[in-house]
Amino acid sequence: MKISFIVPAFNAECTIGRTLDSILRQTDGRYEIIVVNDGSSDNTENICRKYLAENKDRMTYIYQENRGLGGARNRGMELASGEYVSFLDSDDWLMPGYVEKILGQLEGMTDSEMPEMIMTLPVIYHEMSHMVLPWYDSRLFMEIFPSDGVTVNPDEHMEIYQFEVNQCRKVLAMDFVSRTGFRFRERIKWEDVYPHFFLLSQCSRCMGIGSTGFYYRTGGSGQITGLRGKERLDILDVYDDIRNYITDSGRDYLIFPAMRIIVRFAVWCIRTSDTDTRKELVYRIHRFFRALPRRWCRVLKKESRKEYSKADALQYRLFAAAIRHRMLCRIFNDGLYQEAGEKLVKKLTGAGERVA
Repeated sequence: MKISFIVPAFNAECTIGRTLDSILRQTDGRYEIIVVNDGSSDNTENICRKYLAENKDRMTYIYQENRGLGGARNRGMELASGEYVSFLDSDDWLMPGYVEKILGQLEGMTDSEMPEMIMTLPVIYHEMSHMVLPWYDSRLFMEIFPSDGVTVNPDEHMEIYQFEVNQCRKVLAMDFVSRTGFRFRERIKWEDVYPHFFLLSQCSRCMGIGSTGFYYRTGGSGQITGLRGKERLDILDVYDDIRNYITDSGRDYLIFPAMRIIVRFAVWCIRTSDTDTRKELVYRIHRFFRALPRRWCRVLKKESRKEYSKADALQYRLFAAAIRHRMLCRIFNDGLYQEAGEKLVKKLTGAGERVA
């Protein structure tokens, strides 16, 4: 048994070496590395070929015209020969013992016991301060997976849908990928959001391993989360994918976790978009919410009251109501008005959770 590591690389000359070294220095050699150069124009090609020359027995390298992160991951999955596949972005790096701990948990398990998905627990590394911080959902993770090897059915633990959507923390069984026909949407940003709902809802055996993960780099250049222009509009395509999947599959139980993510991403994308993009982004999010069945907003209102304090639930409801309104939605066109409005709501309600 082995793990196929898929490493998409686009203009990653400054970070790809650290990423590959973190795999090659693993204490367990049961892995392969598949690097997909997604149309880089810097020195990524030469760096990767140097690593390939020294590691031909366990590394595959290909170049393709730019298809985005999703397209690079799809190409990597086509080449993978391992029983499990793990995605690692070219600016992140693995914890020592990652392979050993994951495959060690799987040893001796029967086919019917093998997990379709393995959730790991990354940490956050801030590039400028060099601080290492707990992962965003680490407390919730330990509530669901109190020890390594605990396996749950996601649909019996709906709180798992509240996890950060990052795809690199999910290790997937390749037979599960094949059986579900899973592929990433190509040539868009925010490609991890829809798979979060699709994969969890298709999975019946999800194992947690909290003792390992990867270092998620923040505070540096070139990250998707740092893009503030037209790329922000891609979130509308992601919203459409989520809505269509829930509607077409009849999985109404996903409406609340989906609305929670939709609202949080909407607020965050609007707040951090540049001035040239903000007005169009607000208008398109407004149109999306107007087109949603009213039942979705009623579910958000009802379930948020159960899950959160009254003040925190009110924040979600107020945003959904304001963004749907033809006139009120315009407050989001100006960053200062939006920030002032959020602070006022938070002060008046005493809310503890910021919706983004």
